[in-house]
Amino acid sequence: MATTNNVAYGTAVDLTVTALQSLGSSLTSGWQSARISNMSTKALDYEIGIKLAPANTLPASDKVAYVYISEAHLLQDGSTWLHDDVGVTTLPSGSEGAITVLSNATGPMSAKLLGTIPYYTQNAPMQRTFKLSTVAGMFISGGFSIIIVNFTGAALLSSGNIVSVTAITETTT
Repeated sequence: MATTNNVAYGTAVDLTVTALQSLGSSLTSGWQSARISNMSTKALDYEIGIKLAPANTLPASDKVAYVYISEAHLLQDGSTWLHDDVGVTTLPSGSEGAITVLSNATGPMSAKLLGTIPYYTQNAPMQRTFKLSTVAGMFISGGFSIIIVNFTGAALLSSGNIVSVTAITETTT
């Protein structure tokens, strides 16, 4: 009897986005998710869905929200994580909250640009789906945090912003 490998999508998990609500437009002030650990899930990939609700303001600045991934590696001690840096002295913490990043205009950072979400129409919701493998490659790291930098010219509303992750695993039948 032959075995077949199948891809299975897990249940979507909405992340805590308290510090994302009301996030202003800035090239250096952003939001970081809590660390998503892949140590027990062992997913092949993650689908990341993002919906941002901008205030009723004309697009300005770069007219995009930048989405970065800070991959994390669990050290041998089993409790210390090393995150990709964001070009400043404060590293991603692995906890949901505010984060300061290096302006992409002034230099590089280790966190990887997953992509952008454009804001071209005033007061229009911004949505996009990403696959983590786009920047992580064939093998997903032990953990990661999502970083969003809103440089649309509009602050985000105090509600309606969503970041969701779905593990993509392999099943054998």
